[in-house]
Amino acid sequence: MGSGALKRKALLAAVAMTTVLGTAACGSGDGGGSDGDGGIADTIKIAQVQDQTGAVAYAGLGASEGAELAIDEIEEQGFLGDGVKIDLEKFDTAGEIERASSEMSKAMGDRGISAILGPVSTQQAATVAPLVGRQKVPTVFTQAGGAGVVINDYTFRATPPMESYYESVMDYLEEKGAKKISILYNATFPTFALLGEDDVPAMAKDRGMEVVQSLPVQMTTQDFTGQAQQVAREGSDALVMLLIAPQSVTALGQLEDAGYDGQVVATSVQAAGNIKAAGDSADGLVYPVPFSVAMEGESSQAFTEAFKKKFDKEPNPYAADGYDAMWWIARAIKASGDSSREGIRKGLEQVAEEGFTGAMGDLTFDGNDARIDGVLVQWNGGKESLATAG
Repeated sequence: MGSGALKRKALLAAVAMTTVLGTAACGSGDGGGSDGDGGIADTIKIAQVQDQTGAVAYAGLGASEGAELAIDEIEEQGFLGDGVKIDLEKFDTAGEIERASSEMSKAMGDRGISAILGPVSTQQAATVAPLVGRQKVPTVFTQAGGAGVVINDYTFRATPPMESYYESVMDYLEEKGAKKISILYNATFPTFALLGEDDVPAMAKDRGMEVVQSLPVQMTTQDFTGQAQQVAREGSDALVMLLIAPQSVTALGQLEDAGYDGQVVATSVQAAGNIKAAGDSADGLVYPVPFSVAMEGESSQAFTEAFKKKFDKEPNPYAADGYDAMWWIARAIKASGDSSREGIRKGLEQVAEEGFTGAMGDLTFDGNDARIDGVLVQWNGGKESLATAG
């Protein structure tokens, strides 16, 4: 879909959302999420407005699991006081901007909801972010790494923007001696468009690398035979592959069929098994992640073990996002001593000023926006390990 069409859809969604929110606000009564007189409620309702179905459902589902684990720990520890409960209410945005607007309007119109885990898609998040500020509902986004998301006092992001830690990939390629690179990117996924068109070329230039071809595709592209053949013919030292998970599985197989044997690097979208369906074609793939089960830090390992105990599987970066986002909200409530919307907003800012240690390691913040070092991992034999250029 073109940028003009996306802007028109976003505008229509925003207008519809404003109307619904106004109606909802008129009919709502005071609840646990209202500004109130301070103090921590016995039950705190948090809304998760994220994809549970659709092309990037893996991000929303992972965040759900991470948030649920965090809630278990918060309640078991009595972190917010004896008997204090957190109720996570889920709203499915289903990969659609209009649906995200509608579901966010429902959540913001419910005065019993104290805070929101916001959409994982930048397009969805950027559409709702201005209205989050107007309605004054503290919203912590996970993923949604593009511009236009953290734009007011009520918007926060627990996942560092991908470009903030993608330098490690380019450092890796430089150490490997790469001189010429190709870029294959999803031009309708804002984070990948930014990386593919601006950030990666600039990082390559800084390292004396030449971008010999840049191949944009759409969100709907499912066959990469033509692009794979172009990449193989060019024979670049490395390919920067910026695709969503299902696309990358197909592309890797077709790159192998075309005979491309250069180093392929990708993104955290391929992490924690999302690339497993590609089989041997994925072996050797390198990508940066804000979290991996291969991380050796104490807090990361503790999260991995607790997650495996609860869900009988290994966590992915999206689960780490949801976990750290929920703990950020809990720390915010404790810091301000107030579970109202305004209390949580103030607390989120307080916690951001100091940073905290979570599943992703040590989190610091640029304003309301998280930053971490991340790690570089390599996929081989069905599992991740820390990557080295040697």
